[in-house]
Amino acid sequence: MAKMPFVDRRVELGALDRFYRRDSAGLLVLFGRRRVGKTELLSHWLETRAIGDQQAIFWTANTYNSASQLQSLTQELVWRDPTFARAAGADFAFPDWAAAFNFIGDLAQKSPATLVVIIDEFTNILRNDPDMTSVLQPLWDHRLSRIPQLRLVLTGSMVSLIKRELLAANAPLYGRATALMHLRPLPYGTMREIYPTWPGDARLAAYAVCGGVPAYLGLLREGECFETGLTEHALTAGSIMMTDPQLILNEQLRDTNHYASVLGAIASGFHDWGTIAKMTGLEKTGLSSYIDTLESLELVEQRKPILAAQSDRKARYYVADNFMRFYYRFAVPHTTAIMRGRLGLMRESLHEQLRAFIGLYVFEEVCRDWVAQQADLGKLGFRPDAGQIGAYWQSTREARVALDVAVANASEQRLFLGECKWGEGEVSRRVLTDLIERSRRMPQLADPESGWRADYALFAREGFTVATRDAARELGVRLVMLDEIEDALAAEV
Repeated sequence: MAKMPFVDRRVELGALDRFYRRDSAGLLVLFGRRRVGKTELLSHWLETRAIGDQQAIFWTANTYNSASQLQSLTQELVWRDPTFARAAGADFAFPDWAAAFNFIGDLAQKSPATLVVIIDEFTNILRNDPDMTSVLQPLWDHRLSRIPQLRLVLTGSMVSLIKRELLAANAPLYGRATALMHLRPLPYGTMREIYPTWPGDARLAAYAVCGGVPAYLGLLREGECFETGLTEHALTAGSIMMTDPQLILNEQLRDTNHYASVLGAIASGFHDWGTIAKMTGLEKTGLSSYIDTLESLELVEQRKPILAAQSDRKARYYVADNFMRFYYRFAVPHTTAIMRGRLGLMRESLHEQLRAFIGLYVFEEVCRDWVAQQADLGKLGFRPDAGQIGAYWQSTREARVALDVAVANASEQRLFLGECKWGEGEVSRRVLTDLIERSRRMPQLADPESGWRADYALFAREGFTVATRDAARELGVRLVMLDEIEDALAAEV
């Protein structure tokens, strides 16, 4: 299988170009979750912009102790000054980090052109030396920031550490960065370029399993199809997809067992506060700290139905990361079988449950992404209010209703409501009529005199019956196929 292609990242590459073209010194903080492609982005940028070794220093901090890290950086730096290197020798190390960064300043001042200095995985240094930012702050303020040729890039995978030690208002380097970049996973629209020969439903399945994490998407490419990529390369003993989840938690949290239990409960379909507490054995009052922390790490997100008041208690909690959601739902229950290479039971579970899992979570989310894009392009008929693209649910004695896609503009009293079907076969007319009937249980539509108006859409994996198409034309309902969604979202990347 061919190497994983470098896709998208146009916005990030443009930001790097602007950073490079500054007239003065620049400090860029680039951060994002493990395997999201930070190193690959910077390497691709240096290569495609022809910024060679003479204009760039690229050093990755190892996970050893501080002395080892300082020794490694020293040797990366001193060879660039041949006279110094001959005098220093192979065992030379700067006495401290301040001396190392002062030497970087020396190299930048001597450079006839812009010098890019990348300290990759800077958070590995911070773990050993929490005072590192206090060392760097006066150096940046009084010397490095005054060297116009210098472009210093600090990267990190430990997002919580970056936020606390570099971005928080009380952090020594707060406000010093001239550019910030939070690198996110690739969007769904890139799947076609990554898997050009796969059918559309297999591409969505890959996105459901890996999210947009390039390293995981590359593992699936090693198989001839989605199924073999998943079972023969991804879910195997020693695979990064089996080891990363615990690493991600261990890097940023203490006592990870309770956090893993919360993620497991939510990934298994328990979304409200009470059932999460019940499934994890945590007190409802004690659950708050775990949820709050997981939200800060962007592993869990709270969702409310559209048009819900700020005080509404209908919140549900979801695993925000596709890969982590898949891992805790399917891999964790079969960890022993995977480690022993006995995948028969796991394959059976995947075959029976993965399709429903994709339809319930990822297909609905992709459909909402499509709706958001249509709204941005002015093709929805109205502009949604901020935060009013999502889903709708209510469960009362008077009415029970759940709508997969729901968009609202309160001042115009407009709604856009949809149903998503990931099953095999064409969607029947009954689904359309049921959608409209269920929507009339919403308070906004229950009274015909309320002034609210709703438009509708059906989203399908495989198509619609003739009767459904006829009814849709008559009622003005949009019928949207998976390939249309993919076409639209791929056009953005």
